[in-house]
Amino acid sequence: MPDQELLDELYRMRYLDGEDDDLDRFTDILNELCESASADVIPYLCRVLEDDIIEPSAAGDLLETIFYIADRCGADESMRQLARGIPNLFPQAEGWADRLHRMLLNCDRPEQPYLEAYGAALRRIPASSVRRVVNILLEIKRNQPELYTEQVDAFMSLLIREEAGDRPACAQE
Repeated sequence: MPDQELLDELYRMRYLDGEDDDLDRFTDILNELCESASADVIPYLCRVLEDDIIEPSAAGDLLETIFYIADRCGADESMRQLARGIPNLFPQAEGWADRLHRMLLNCDRPEQPYLEAYGAALRRIPASSVRRVVNILLEIKRNQPELYTEQVDAFMSLLIREEAGDRPACAQE
């Protein structure tokens, strides 16, 4: 079954209000995508997220799938695809956008520099989406400063940094 068929099935199942085996099938599809999908499925996975999902663990598994794919496919391409998918989260999945960004702030490591790659990718999406990301990050920092101040501040400096030839993220629309 090609990835698009799996993604379409996930989208149809996103509320998990059908048969009892929906959650098992949902998880099976995510596992299959973890193992074989390319990073270009990440925007579609973002589209599946809904704040009204009946089974929150399924949405959590979906977010983890994004990071499994990113680990396998590399930070640069995966974060570019995640930035493309961010507009798909609003307005129906703002709660999951918050959780996704918390996960992102906590998963950065030298061998997978997610935050640097994500910051660079955000410079290429519409400013309205970047503003939403900035607002989410500032809210995370405000709610839990002891856990997130350092990471959010470091990420914000990546976003506003202008390198030779780059335009600032907020200048694009």
